[in-house]
Amino acid sequence: LFTKHFCEHPLLPDRLGNNRTAEQIRADAVYEMYTFCYQRGLREVWGYMWTSWYAPKKWALWARSSSPRLFRLRTTMTVETFWRYLKHETLHHILHPRLDQLIWLLVTDVGPRIEAKMHKFDPDYRAGRSNELSPFQKSFKANWEKL
Repeated sequence: LFTKHFCEHPLLPDRLGNNRTAEQIRADAVYEMYTFCYQRGLREVWGYMWTSWYAPKKWALWARSSSPRLFRLRTTMTVETFWRYLKHETLHHILHPRLDQLIWLLVTDVGPRIEAKMHKFDPDYRAGRSNELSPFQKSFKANWEKL
């Protein structure tokens, strides 16, 4: 039930093919969770769910429907990818890095790479300019300029 509420978004139709607004999604989710708890006599659970998850300020922090954009990534997937990248790309030759060495690598190597990659996802990145050259195009251009 909770996962269903997390995944709903105004751009995604429900099972009947109806598109709902973000407000309708939230109202339906709150009603559904309240009814679920009420029918089972779970007053304390409903209190927790409301104060920690379904209150308007909390809803905006976790529900997909609270944003006009539809994000593909989930937090766990992003964190796991970051750690895999750190482990296999940056620390592959270091067995037990010291803390100062790890922080140095995060600041000087990992941070700038992630920042450069995130600029590509920014809608205003390279606005009014052509797309960045592919690796093949870069090598072709370098060879062309050598001629």
